[in-house]
Amino acid sequence: MSYIVHQPLPAAIRVVPNPVPDFSDTARWAQVLVQDNLNAPRFQQGDVLHVDLARDRFCGDSHYVIEIGGQQMVRIVQARPGGLWVFPVGHPGTAYSVPRELLTVLGEVMYATTTRRV
Repeated sequence: MSYIVHQPLPAAIRVVPNPVPDFSDTARWAQVLVQDNLNAPRFQQGDVLHVDLARDRFCGDSHYVIEIGGQQMVRIVQARPGGLWVFPVGHPGTAYSVPRELLTVLGEVMYATTTRRV
């Protein structure tokens, strides 16, 4: 997975946006290119995930872009007895518990742009 690329906020209707550089700390959305098939069939190689950077904490079971030990990844984070559990969609049997202090939520995956061959 590549590092998150920050994008400026989308313009609201009848609002002229202030110019914001692409790598701004005030960015709200990011796009992540999927480069592996660990989260298949939900997300496949070549998909572009749209990540809400404002959701930078665990808000319930969902797909998140997280960082553990300096490594960024897209994983499902679930609240289970004993804490938060992390696993890729394609391998739910590999779920493991992560202490909250070691888990950094970078954003929540809101939707994906996918292209599938027929």
